[in-house]
Amino acid sequence: MKLTKSVKSVIIAAAVLLVLGVVMMILMLTAPKEEPDSDSVSSTAPAETVNITKQSADNVLKLTVSNENGDYTFERQKRVVSTTDSDGNVTSADEYYWTSADLKGVPQSDSTVRSLMSTLSALSARSVVEEAAEDMEKYGLADPQATAQISFEDGSVIKLNFGIQNPANSSTSYLSAEGSNTVYLVNYYSVSAAYQSVRRYANMVMTDYYSTDGSNELNYLKIQRKDLDEEVEIRFMFDIAEEADKEDSVISTFNTHRFVKPVVAEIDVTTGKSVCNAMYGMTMDTCEYLEQTDENMKACGLDDPFVRMTFKYGGQVKTLLLGDEIVDSTDVGGDRPSLINIKGYYAVIEGVPGIYSLAKDSAPWYTFDVASIISKRPVSPYIYTVEYITVTIPEGEFRFDIDGENKKFFCDGSELSDTEFKKLYQQLISSIGEEMYTEQTDSPPEAQVKFHYRSEYFDTYGTEEDVLDFLPVDGRKYIINLNGMTIFKIRGVFVSRLIENVDALINGGTVNTDW
Repeated sequence: MKLTKSVKSVIIAAAVLLVLGVVMMILMLTAPKEEPDSDSVSSTAPAETVNITKQSADNVLKLTVSNENGDYTFERQKRVVSTTDSDGNVTSADEYYWTSADLKGVPQSDSTVRSLMSTLSALSARSVVEEAAEDMEKYGLADPQATAQISFEDGSVIKLNFGIQNPANSSTSYLSAEGSNTVYLVNYYSVSAAYQSVRRYANMVMTDYYSTDGSNELNYLKIQRKDLDEEVEIRFMFDIAEEADKEDSVISTFNTHRFVKPVVAEIDVTTGKSVCNAMYGMTMDTCEYLEQTDENMKACGLDDPFVRMTFKYGGQVKTLLLGDEIVDSTDVGGDRPSLINIKGYYAVIEGVPGIYSLAKDSAPWYTFDVASIISKRPVSPYIYTVEYITVTIPEGEFRFDIDGENKKFFCDGSELSDTEFKKLYQQLISSIGEEMYTEQTDSPPEAQVKFHYRSEYFDTYGTEEDVLDFLPVDGRKYIINLNGMTIFKIRGVFVSRLIENVDALINGGTVNTDW
């Protein structure tokens, strides 16, 4: 018999209602007894609070946690902390903290451990689910997923059993005390630590945060990377920083660090900011392994690291190793390749126990390109750290001597105009790069500028001189080689103006600042 369209619709509707009815019946049969409607319907509805433990963190002598990740114990320790008030009076007080031998020497986060103690010593439940539960299995409490045994200084001991998350509201989970069949509903996120590994309590902060007074400046950064032909070295520009503190100094750059290898050039304060700033308050993502065994180091690519980086920050010298990438892959189906997402990299600080992961965005040293973060200002030494400058142009070679003590300038023994020489100097250290260009070019230069530095500059940076070569490309552009390395292109007008300005300066004319 052929069914009409309306009859078909009625049959389909009846089938859908039947399926919905079966689903509702299953949910009702499997739901925990007497569970409050507030948690199965809305997580924001008001709920009563039930105190399970009523002590303070400082009263905890010992805490032992067991879960699928293993067992670990924290025991209370005491130290004396001294404080000084505004009048210089010193007071001392006892302070409690907890340590665990199960961390195997990995530095711990005291604040994370105290948070655990504070939560479990004064734990409250959202509600009582069932007071005399006959079936603890449906709550995951017949064989708990985690347990926490707490010993207090008054001699009392309580063992807490943690069950499954509430199927109707995953932000809550079930809990009971050992020896009791009363089932509580607690905030899952407040007790989630009980389900996790002891690695959760590892200290993740590896360097101090930056201090605005500059007391913990990044002195230097030396990077060896497998895909780089030579070491990269970055140093803080102490000469610029010292002059910035003098009221009568005119600072020529906003940049704070410069490359000294493989080329001497400033790091652009905008594009290269993260390379230096990532050192401040370096914070690992997770602790992956407690022990740096040969097996663990090899598994993370740290036996032959992709990056080895030595740095001096806050007066301390440390070495960071970065190993293999940590990736997530997503199968998109069909013939299309899986999507690969790089989350971060395995990391080790030499001398610090443990193997960690460092998030991708926190580790710019893994992928940065030297050429892309060089400042468009090739060099900008403070004028009085330069002993003399040699400028070679088609008209000849000219040497300009700088008397830093008397703030005077000379060419071939003749004193020059202070104002006009400074204009020329400003041209030589200007931001002139127009486009990055790294194809090595060794043709003869049309013009050359050589900065010869004083001994204190050499003592700081290990550099006696910087050489800028200007190589013609066409009628409009020149290539700049900095110490033999091609870095970018500039406008041709810069070189023609340089030739004009040298001639004007030595002949008592006016230096043209339009370039």
